[in-house]
Amino acid sequence: MTLALRISLMALLITGLEAVAFGEEKTGMDAFRLMQEGKAKEAIQIFENLSAKGDTKAMVQLGLYYYEGTGVKQNYPKAMDWWLKAFTNQNADAFVNLGVMHRDGQGVPKNKKIAYCVFLTTHMCGLGSESTQYRSNSSLRRIMEELSKEDIKDCLSNYTLGYITAYIEARGQMKGIPDEYKPSDENPALKDTGWWLDSELDAIYGPPTEAEKKRREDRDRQRQLETASLRHTLVFQIKFPEKSAKQFRSYDFITDQGMGSGPIPEKKLEGQGDYLVYEDDALIYANQHRYVTIENDKDETIVFKIDHPVKPAPSDWSKWQKADYILTDGMEKFTLLHGGEPKSRKVDVPVNMPTLRFKIIKK
Repeated sequence: MTLALRISLMALLITGLEAVAFGEEKTGMDAFRLMQEGKAKEAIQIFENLSAKGDTKAMVQLGLYYYEGTGVKQNYPKAMDWWLKAFTNQNADAFVNLGVMHRDGQGVPKNKKIAYCVFLTTHMCGLGSESTQYRSNSSLRRIMEELSKEDIKDCLSNYTLGYITAYIEARGQMKGIPDEYKPSDENPALKDTGWWLDSELDAIYGPPTEAEKKRREDRDRQRQLETASLRHTLVFQIKFPEKSAKQFRSYDFITDQGMGSGPIPEKKLEGQGDYLVYEDDALIYANQHRYVTIENDKDETIVFKIDHPVKPAPSDWSKWQKADYILTDGMEKFTLLHGGEPKSRKVDVPVNMPTLRFKIIKK
């Protein structure tokens, strides 16, 4: 395989890097062309400039060059430097790449259990793009064959997301599990995150005890009562300027309980003068935060915050509201699951952008 082809394939599979221009500055595609021409120093300078402006895909690409030794001397610590920067900015590809380094002991002590947790978290939370999911799922299946059932049980019973993050950021130098990262109500063990069906845990831990069966029955009964009292339906309408409606392809409904997605099919758009209106609904419960986001063909994510009390109650239609902000990095919508403040948000929303209104009903 030629160097140019290997560079192109790595870009496609590992980063999905796109040409993102910053004024008159060079883009990622310019850097790839320079690397193919053997001008590694100039290419890396472009990626460093993009990284300085918060481009996490450029950070991932720089890490890849140092990891592979492409255009530079192979240097695992520098690769980890760049991937840690991207990881702290919510880049899922960097997270998976760090898992690979821990799996193989590259630049850090080999720790297959941490690697398993990284691949598992990426899979269970649906982080990243389709290619990210493909890589993490493949790595997860592979490492599950290498770990014993006792190792997996140890991870699920004693490891928390807080511990996994802290261990990675400590570059494998953390000894034991500090008290602040041990399982608790605020920081549950992986088996208690809500990712699992009871049958999946039984396949790992064996048949439940009578005490566990009773605990599950009590849990399910309580959930049913809470669900029945809190379940409401959010009905929302998005009003698109007719001339730009086709550029919006899909929406996400995001709460602290998860994320749901759907297409915006043309056949469901209803004309209202110079606008087209799309209507849909979603179940809501006692959520700390709720968002509707839509994506356009420029890979921008338009974010609408649903301003409604945590405990839902029926309401009339709200006023039409403009978007709260626009994300230039679609990965950052995952920060909304936790009510975070995305770093790539632009609050200066153009006047020709879609608007939204909603109401709450109790069925």
